[in-house]
Parts: sequence; C-alpha cells; structure tokens
Amino acid sequence: MSAPKEQEAPNKNMKISIITPVYNAVSSIEKTILSVIQQEIKSELEYIIIDGGSNDGTLEIIQRYADNINISICEKDNGIYDAMNKGISCASGDIIGIINADDWYNDKALQNIENIFLQEPKIDIIYSPLHNYYNGEYLNTFIPGVLNNLIFKFTLNHPSCFVRKSVYEKIGLFDLSYSIAADYDFIFRAYIHGFGFHYVETPLASYSLNGFTGEPWNKFKEISESWRVGSGFAKQTAKDLIIKRQRFYLVWIAKELLTFLPKQFIKPPIARRIKDKFRKAIAGLPSDQFGVW
Repeated sequence: MSAPKEQEAPNKNMKISIITPVYNAVSSIEKTILSVIQQEIKSELEYIIIDGGSNDGTLEIIQRYADNINISICEKDNGIYDAMNKGISCASGDIIGIINADDWYNDKALQNIENIFLQEPKIDIIYSPLHNYYNGEYLNTFIPGVLNNLIFKFTLNHPSCFVRKSVYEKIGLFDLSYSIAADYDFIFRAYIHGFGFHYVETPLASYSLNGFTGEPWNKFKEISESWRVGSGFAKQTAKDLIIKRQRFYLVWIAKELLTFLPKQFIKPPIARRIKDKFRKAIAGLPSDQFGVW
C-alpha cells in the first residue's frame, strides 16, 4: 500500500482582501480591526478600510493601526453599500471578505477559507453560521437556511460570506438602489447565475444586533426591498411558486405587524428564550428553513 499523499501547503501567491466600511464607530472599530490583522494565514492579506467621514474619534483609532492597513479612504459616501463598492473596486485580492465596523471575524476564520478556496477551485462563495451578540454579550448562533429559499428571502448572513473577486467582475457590484437588501440582491444574483456555493459549519464571523438593521421600522423596509430582489426572477417561474411567494410575504408582514409593539419592550435575550421554547415544543419552527435565528 502506498503512503498517503502529503497535503500541499497553501499557495502563498493567493491574496485575500478584507474590506471594512465604517462611519462613527469609535466604540467598536478597534475590535473589528484586530479581528482582521491578528488572523494568521500563509496567503497575502490586504486590508482596506473605507470611512464615510467619521468625526467621533474613529479615524484616530484607524490611524493607530495604519501599518497594518493597506488602503484607507476617508470621504463622504452614499451609504454602506457605496463604501463596500469603493472597497471592492480598490481590492486586488483573489478572495474578498467584507466585515462591518460593528462585527468581527472569529479565530482562524481566514485560515479556514484560505484552505478551502485553494483546495476547491470550483467554489466561488463560502458562507457559514454566525454568532450573534447583543450589547456585547453572546445571544445565539444564526444557522443559514437552504439556498433554494433565496427566492423568498436572504437565507445567509453577509459577514460570513467570502467571495472570489471574479464573481463581482462577472455580475457587478452592490446595487445602490437598495439601502438594506443590496447584499441579498448580490447573493441572489450570484446564485441564479450558477456560481458555486460552499457551506462551512464553523461560524466564521460574529455579528452585533445593535446595528442599523436592528432598528424597528427597518424590518418593514427590509421586507419591501426583499420583495423587490426576487420579483423579477419570480415572474419567469411557475405560477404556483409566484403564489407561494406572495403568501410568504403576506405572512411575513402580518407577523411583523403582530410583534411590532412587543418587540419595543422585549429585549432580544428574552425574545430568544421565548422563541427557543416554541421551537422545542413543536420540534422546529416553519421559518427555520429560511435561516434559524
């Protein structure tokens, strides 16, 4: 019997670009920066920070780590997705990850994706579960839903996604007509174009629920924009899928209307315990196939 083939070392010529869009995040930007620059990988790491004109001390913290930041841009932008687009346009890496200033990468996250991309050239996008935090304390772990349900809503979470730059080059950047759902729109476009997705069971990033999309009224904007993302494609599908999608959104809106007032008084940790009890009592919730929050 021949000896097992020795695993090849990662190619040091591969480059990973990480982009952090930020605006007035003085209390969290340092943790985000450290979570990037302290990653140990054999590939070249390019770190890009796009600041929208912070005036709260964020820039001073960024300057503190200037030696570890390859590109730093500070100028007014048209929102977070515009900042992301600027970063992607500057990036020279083969792989691109985007981590917001309120979020951070978990230990060995870049090492994990480095190995997978090098070993599996047909993989274009990696995604994973995501640790959720509220007020600095661990809340739960988001488990992505099935990709087929992207026609209904965003079943992944963007901070855990790593994308080959060639995907952006082929299908374009983030659509700035969306203020909340541009990441969903991009991932959905990648999915219907047939790019290769790969699920990693280890959570690659951690996410703060104190951010923009956590504001109460933003949930209704998210529903509106999510509907628009898949509507064009849905019109080309079977009538039963169109009807199923319409029902899904009616239920989603009704659920948000019914829970809107309670959500103003019930904090996420308590809401999480209530939801977990329901999930255990009925062996899972119908919404779990779209992502377990």
